[in-house]
Amino acid sequence: MKIKRYIITENNQINKNYLKKYIMENNISQNEIPKIQIERPSEIIVFYNENEEIAGSLNLWHNRPNYNGRKTSYIGNVNIIEKYRKNEENIFDEIFESLRKEGIETIIGPLNGTTWNTYRYVTEKGNGKKFLLEPWNEDYYVSLFEKIGFKHLAGYISTIMEGMNSEGRKNIDKKMERLKKFSYYKDIRVESAEDKDLLTVLNDVYNLTVESFKNNFLYSELEREIFLEMYMDYEDKIVKKLFKMLYLKDELIGYVFGIPDYTELGYKGKIETMILKTIAVSPVYNGKGMGYILINSLVEEAEKEGYENVIYALMHESNISKNIGLQLGNILRRYTLFIKEL
Repeated sequence: MKIKRYIITENNQINKNYLKKYIMENNISQNEIPKIQIERPSEIIVFYNENEEIAGSLNLWHNRPNYNGRKTSYIGNVNIIEKYRKNEENIFDEIFESLRKEGIETIIGPLNGTTWNTYRYVTEKGNGKKFLLEPWNEDYYVSLFEKIGFKHLAGYISTIMEGMNSEGRKNIDKKMERLKKFSYYKDIRVESAEDKDLLTVLNDVYNLTVESFKNNFLYSELEREIFLEMYMDYEDKIVKKLFKMLYLKDELIGYVFGIPDYTELGYKGKIETMILKTIAVSPVYNGKGMGYILINSLVEEAEKEGYENVIYALMHESNISKNIGLQLGNILRRYTLFIKEL
């Protein structure tokens, strides 16, 4: 195989001429363009066979925050057509050598530019089906990353609470009873987005989201415009009753976002599971049980709406939220983010 590198962005902005060249030369579907425009890869590398036919591709993001003081790039959207999955390490050796000469010292992936986008490989699939918005991959890609020299960097889990009367539900109830004894509890209220304009709600929670996540592993700030676009793309799937905002008196201090697992329609014909996708609490109120208050409100709403299961999705193994997730239910899946030193 041979490769061709297509520069796509300059100064983190899509260069329309560069993008057009990549699209025209590789007969790229128009359906793929919105994803490129959101993820803004620095470059796309295309693999070709001896007949100039596409054999695969990957994306790279440069100028990422240095990791451990080393100049770092991210790799993602790795795709190799099955019949070309042999001796791939040779083509990756060529890519890594080029990057090394350009001063890149570390590569992290799969990570599509920012943790707001798709990242991580599933490394322990368990028995459950893929849920909505979950990263998914063939086992081949985990083996490929290990073969070309990537090592474990960080682990993540998703948990599932099956049945609303489970031990997980009891754990939440016990925590809520303790929280109600604190003086600040009387000033707490939770509101849903049910009767609100979704775009207005997203604008309201944007600053809180940045504040809440800014210290997360490999976090990089997302522009308000892209944040709004990402969520509004799912407007037809968002159930606003499952978007809960937490106020202390009149101050917005947290929110939680749940979404039905629409993938169940494909194999069950009905939706039984809600996914707890995002929870954010102002760092000022960390450790005061605000996350439990939000989760309790969301689980109660899900129960009223007839959901039978709750998935707590994609938690970093070292985050406090992991402890909440494990109290809610059992581990459903494990994921890994990898690193390679050049």
